[in-house]
Amino acid sequence: MLSTFCSIAVCGAVAFVNTPIAADGHQKTDTRPVSSAGSVSAATLTKFTAQPLVLAASQVSMASKPIAAASEEDDSGKSGSASTTKQIPINLYMPPNPPAPGKDQAAQHKLQYMLAQRSTNYRHASPTQAKNIELVAKRLNGTVIQPGQTFSYNQKLGPYTEQNGYGWGRAFSGNRIVPSLGGGVCQGASTLYSTLIRTGAVTFVERHAHSLTVPYLPGGEDATVSYSSRLDFRFKNTSDSPIMIGAQGYPEKRVITVAIWSAKPNPQITVHHKVLAVYPFQTVTTSSSSDEEKVVAPGQVGGKVATWLEIKTDKGVVTKSLGTDTYKPSPRIIEK
Repeated sequence: MLSTFCSIAVCGAVAFVNTPIAADGHQKTDTRPVSSAGSVSAATLTKFTAQPLVLAASQVSMASKPIAAASEEDDSGKSGSASTTKQIPINLYMPPNPPAPGKDQAAQHKLQYMLAQRSTNYRHASPTQAKNIELVAKRLNGTVIQPGQTFSYNQKLGPYTEQNGYGWGRAFSGNRIVPSLGGGVCQGASTLYSTLIRTGAVTFVERHAHSLTVPYLPGGEDATVSYSSRLDFRFKNTSDSPIMIGAQGYPEKRVITVAIWSAKPNPQITVHHKVLAVYPFQTVTTSSSSDEEKVVAPGQVGGKVATWLEIKTDKGVVTKSLGTDTYKPSPRIIEK
């Protein structure tokens, strides 16, 4: 089965970096686990044998050479704002946060502190994909992770099948977006990851970025999963308090929101991104029996993004790297 995937706005593309690609089109990026001490350990990347997309020279009308970029974001895409900072994706809307979900359940566990909350929109989703996102929120809500416990997204929510309640969404297949069971579950993983990096309560055991940017979060804050390809999102509660996930989908607003609750407050954490390079998309022309020109895919830029945290402590500000993610451009495809 194809890997589940979250967005009509992204699809497979020509690779410009020597990054292993899974058979479902997702890449094993520079997603290295961050230790509790703040150092970054080397990741062991699985070797895949997927074939890259090859385009004939006559099909390509623009070379995809990296455009140099050096731009920093300070907690980019804050809720309720459309960021004007140089970032990937370029046009990003973060919806305002609704009331934090899970408050009543958290109170029952004596977890009175909300450590962080993030909300993402799913206006891009098909009706069944939207239902997958809402189902993920429902199943995540109220999950308690004890100190020292490791949470597995696939174990909690998978498999992403009809028998398990999931409908059809979209997935990567080469450089195309195709129907796939469970499409949309990655948005739940991404929203959860984006929230957790702001808590200071966990160590990330396994996280994989998408091969292209998603339209609902800044580059460097997404997380993709695939049950069939064994791409998981896992983290360990390294705090000395239980933490609880609050999650809710709002169908009328097309928004999913995630909050993390704890018995103890967290330090002030600021998320930074630096766009190291931008990769322009190619334009591909294909033949069509129709006399009308048709844009099959609009194309979107890729790039390389470094992400790190600044954590305020009693001894000063501590910097923690979350690694570097590389996103490939998606070609603009025109039929004429």
